[in-house]
Amino acid sequence: MVQILATADNHLDFSAALFGPKRYERKEDFQRCFLAAMEYARKNKPDIVLIGGDLFDTINPRNPPRSLLMKTFRLLHEQGVRVFAISGHHDTPKSLEEGSSPLTVYGESGYVTFCSSYAQPTTVPFASRDGENVSLTAVSYNPFAVSNVDPLGTMKLAPAADINILLFHYPISGFRGYFPNEPVVQLSTIPKSFQLVVAGHLHAYQQLESRGTSLIYPGSTERTAFSEETEQKGFVWLELTKDGLASKPEFIPTPARRLQTIEFPIPETGDLTSLLKSDMETRTDQELVLRLKLKGKVTPELLGTYRRPVLQTFGAANFFHVLLDEDWELQQDKPLDALPRTTPLQELERYFEGQIAEATSERKKELREALETAKDILKEFGAW
Repeated sequence: MVQILATADNHLDFSAALFGPKRYERKEDFQRCFLAAMEYARKNKPDIVLIGGDLFDTINPRNPPRSLLMKTFRLLHEQGVRVFAISGHHDTPKSLEEGSSPLTVYGESGYVTFCSSYAQPTTVPFASRDGENVSLTAVSYNPFAVSNVDPLGTMKLAPAADINILLFHYPISGFRGYFPNEPVVQLSTIPKSFQLVVAGHLHAYQQLESRGTSLIYPGSTERTAFSEETEQKGFVWLELTKDGLASKPEFIPTPARRLQTIEFPIPETGDLTSLLKSDMETRTDQELVLRLKLKGKVTPELLGTYRRPVLQTFGAANFFHVLLDEDWELQQDKPLDALPRTTPLQELERYFEGQIAEATSERKKELREALETAKDILKEFGAW
């Protein structure tokens, strides 16, 4: 039997730009959740740790998470835990200018086996602690993969060990959560001789059995968007034999930060700022990321009572972060008059005429000369 800890889509050094002064705390959330998985590996000492792509959120992560990962992988290596990794959508270079994946340095350190190729599978044979003959076949994400074409369709997948594992970062048909026009791996592409497939890219934990093969998405270890607010985040512990999984996969949750969306229907009257503050006061939670969706029709009079900076200041004091989603419709008694249609030259002449009218006689001459020069330049570039 081979014991496996599978994780994917950790998105370390997450952008978090929307979180303003809390962005570095938000980055630490992703780090904390990933380290929870690695600490579990240190305590339980699986044969292998599989990282299914998008370990980093960017091709150029900052140095602090890079350094922390090197220490983490070194400790696992010293305990005899083998780490295998591939790159995903976010941490695979898409041009020569971007250089190599940030995972390359860990592969070169000897602490991680980084299977960087996306053109052909990398196969690594090894023995489990029980002496089982195991083979891992891994493929990194291909940034040039064609939409609606099976990215593994032309690859030679020929497992030959007693226990065979396949690792990649693509959607698989039969699973939920991928976008239209993505390259999708078909179940028929995966040889039946693989007992286990671990995949990254889809952020929800999912499992499927097909022709004797167990296919698993560990899901992301932290929530990256409000679309994931109801999903539990974590990683997976697996025990695999040549006959397949020895037991049901164990999903282990991580301490992911809670996200919550609340719909606030727009009232017909009242002070919108006061009403929103009262609603927020009933939900105060310093650890929560709250999204308030303001839905409905709002009149100009009611909109005049809306003070976004006041609500943001109140939210910063009572929540980890508050996002105001103004999904409303402005209600007008009568439609606004359309602005007159003008051309760039007409607008230029209108501006200068206003300036000339207020200028001294000496200044008028300079402005007229400037107007003619500006008109010639505009005409040269195709303005009318």
